[in-house]
Amino acid sequence: MSRVWTAGILALAGMIGVAWADDTARASVGDSRLSAGDSVTLDEYVPGNVYLAGGRIKLDDRVGGNAFVTGGDVDVTGSIGRNLYAAGGDLQIEGEVEGTVRAAGGRIRVARGARLRKDVSLAGGSVEVEGDVGEDLEVYGESIVINGVIGGDLRIAGEDIRIGPDTRVAGHLKYRSGGTFVIDPKAQVAKGIEERDADDHGWLKKIGRGAAHVGGALFSLGVVLLGALMILGLPSFSREAAATIRHEWWQSAGVGCVMLIGVPFAAAILMITLIGIPLALMMIFGYMVLLMLGYVIAALFVGDLALERLGGDRIKSLGWRVLFLLLALVVLSVARHLPLIGGLAVALLFVAGIGAFTMRSWRGFRQKGNAVAA
Repeated sequence: MSRVWTAGILALAGMIGVAWADDTARASVGDSRLSAGDSVTLDEYVPGNVYLAGGRIKLDDRVGGNAFVTGGDVDVTGSIGRNLYAAGGDLQIEGEVEGTVRAAGGRIRVARGARLRKDVSLAGGSVEVEGDVGEDLEVYGESIVINGVIGGDLRIAGEDIRIGPDTRVAGHLKYRSGGTFVIDPKAQVAKGIEERDADDHGWLKKIGRGAAHVGGALFSLGVVLLGALMILGLPSFSREAAATIRHEWWQSAGVGCVMLIGVPFAAAILMITLIGIPLALMMIFGYMVLLMLGYVIAALFVGDLALERLGGDRIKSLGWRVLFLLLALVVLSVARHLPLIGGLAVALLFVAGIGAFTMRSWRGFRQKGNAVAA
């Protein structure tokens, strides 16, 4: 299954590269930098945070704050003063990260010489760790290779797991494997090795907590990638869906409320019957995707509105639309922490985004149905 997921990520990354061509955009907000395009390279010091999205990403200099990176091919060779959040089809980390690392991708490699000072959580189809991790390391994947120094506990869940001869674990090694587990005799584990059963509730809680770490940290990256794909692959749909919020605000908010409450209720009713369980599970999965799409449309609405206010031909540029999507996500993230009005405004936009996506999709189906009938 993870091979399919990996292939999907790489294919989407290829779509980004083809659609973007040389259409790139960048902006600075205070000490922070935002860049989007086919090929994005950060080769100068940024004292604040960086937000990078594109087909190929290379972070090659020092970042004083956090780094949020998403792309098809991601290479982190510079140093990061705080935390790294990354997602990509092919992700390689060669530099230093002073804070935590949360990363997901088709193929992840922490190269020898990399220095990750705090906790690290990785999830991917193929994961290889040869660098140093200062504290705990959690890895979830199909094929996992560990051959580095771990300053805390090592927790692994995967199909095929190999522990190399240069592995040094200061804490415990706890693993669950659905296939093979091989450890080299030269590997050193200070506090013992323990195989955990899938039915072990404590183990499941740790897996869930680790997955939550990765999932929560990468939600915004998923929104960026999904929004970029909508802009590049469905430019008219994304623009019209975002415009629906402006022109039909109350209808969008109303439909959004119905979908937000009605879909879980319908799924719960279906779960009561054995026959309806498969449909209910599909509905739940679709509901999670809908929530993310609602946030994407809300951010696109804010970004497109700001871009239109600037005037000119920038609204027609795919790169500028993706860049302003990044800016909008930053604005929404800050706004929701404002007392009283901030959180309420973001929540209303989110609900309206769900409704606008639903309304635009329904109109598209109706138009297609009418065309077929004609």
